[in-house]
Amino acid sequence: MEPRISRFNSFSVTEPVPHLHILNGRSMIPRSSLLVAIGIVCAGCTGKIGENPIAPGTPTNSGDPGPPGAGGMDAGVAACGYAATRRVRRLSQREYFNVVSDLLGPDAVVQAAGMLPPEPNIAGFDNQDIALRVSSAFQEGIANVAEKLSLAVDAAKLAPCDTASASAACLQTFAEAFARKAYGRRPTADEVERLLTAAATGDTYATSVQLIVETVLQSPYMLYATELGPDAPASWTTVALTPHEIASRLSLLLTGARPDDALLQAADDDQLSLRDDLTNAVTRLLATPRASQQMSLLVKGWADLGSVADAPKNPTVFPEFTVEVAAAMQEELDAFIDAKVNSGQGTFVSLLTDTSTHIPAALAPIYGAELTIQGGVPQLDPLRRRGILSLPGWLTYHAADQHSGPVERGLLVRRQLFCTPVPPPPPQVVEMISQRPVDPNDKAKTTRQKYEEHKTQKFCASCHDQFDPIGFGLEEMDGIGRYRTTENGLPVDSSGALVSTDVDGPFTGVAQLSQKVAESAMFETCFVWQFFRFAESRVPEPSEQCLVDAFTAAFARSGGHFRDLLLDYVARPQFGVRKEDR
Repeated sequence: MEPRISRFNSFSVTEPVPHLHILNGRSMIPRSSLLVAIGIVCAGCTGKIGENPIAPGTPTNSGDPGPPGAGGMDAGVAACGYAATRRVRRLSQREYFNVVSDLLGPDAVVQAAGMLPPEPNIAGFDNQDIALRVSSAFQEGIANVAEKLSLAVDAAKLAPCDTASASAACLQTFAEAFARKAYGRRPTADEVERLLTAAATGDTYATSVQLIVETVLQSPYMLYATELGPDAPASWTTVALTPHEIASRLSLLLTGARPDDALLQAADDDQLSLRDDLTNAVTRLLATPRASQQMSLLVKGWADLGSVADAPKNPTVFPEFTVEVAAAMQEELDAFIDAKVNSGQGTFVSLLTDTSTHIPAALAPIYGAELTIQGGVPQLDPLRRRGILSLPGWLTYHAADQHSGPVERGLLVRRQLFCTPVPPPPPQVVEMISQRPVDPNDKAKTTRQKYEEHKTQKFCASCHDQFDPIGFGLEEMDGIGRYRTTENGLPVDSSGALVSTDVDGPFTGVAQLSQKVAESAMFETCFVWQFFRFAESRVPEPSEQCLVDAFTAAFARSGGHFRDLLLDYVARPQFGVRKEDR
């Protein structure tokens, strides 16, 4: 048997992406910086809290709009004055393994679990291009994944061939079809030839199939999504993306994977250039299970949620937080998000105003007397439990390991729901906090009383006054989301306040907070801003403010429906047009 071609160092076996210089896994195209990291301890402010990062920006001049884009709506690009810069971005691990699942089946993803180094989650989302770098560890991991999964391939099932004499033709047919599905477009003749060259080193048909799989799984065309467009005359200032780039954009947004056969065929037939084409494609994809999962991921990113089971809890303080309870919290959280986003009203406000009705039996001890059954249907008091912020899963995930974590909860609301940046604490404050941590074993005070010390320290109060009162208003819920009126035998004070928002004022408890936030125009704008981050895999640039404003206005007119926001985003010319920078 011939030696296997494996461990393709730096993807050297594959061809480079045209028109692109890649450095550390990202195109060498300037990208705006991320929101400043948010500290959850005393923040000696060096910036201004309450300053909205999505304040109106100044649109740039568009100049010659160039060739027709999606729907031929170049007037829309000129009106907004902005087209995003051409780029490529690396797929996130989730997206990559979704494609692997489509190519080889879900069992392949299970086999590859844990083989790639962990990736950072940026403010709730795993697909932000600034974090998707290609380290040497990632390259080695991808090579290992490709080798392991290719060795497990059953060629007779994946690439059946009736006769040995026709194996060359079978290999070519398989290489073309497999690469098309992995790349989201038909491979070029040169690309197919390179795959067949790699396959030729195998001594049997089966090993040749495995070598094609191994090569494709680590090809840059598999790992990257391009937004480059075709070559353009020097006179053009914008360029339309290719139909297959638009198809991949649609599919990665709505399913987290490469296009399915129907979308690929639409791209092959150039049927993704008109508004109706895109609307029809979005409508079809939204009806798929993958789209439901993707929209749930959007909401979980907006709420900065991970797995409830990963929430660190001190078993001595919270012995009730068992594996079964964590799973029940996750089940309720998932069911609530799915019901609000993918069925029912389908509005973003319902995430804050509706009451949970899917309550697993294991949560009965968590809800206690709050939970009643009427006509066989679980009931919760909407004056106490309203919206995602009141669910035990959210409250548990956003709490400390030994207490309710009012600072973290307040920061989360300000950062994720109002898009307000909070400067990180300076080193001297971090050092001070490490020397004088809050004592969770102090039973003479409530958690709120311990953290109210921030008010007495000027360098802390200037920042903490912006988010501590929000977290204090949730103190009626403990570290695993149980309602309480006392802590350490002392009365719990759940009075809170919002400041530096458009719905400023006092509130008491999570239900009142949820109602106030739901009425906020700042929250609505922030939600659209978060959606933009998710859809574009990056933060908006200042020159895109007019576009965010347009999305927000249309979103408000539609009544805040997720489906309408998606349709509006895809139908705008900016979706399929990029700035010509060559």
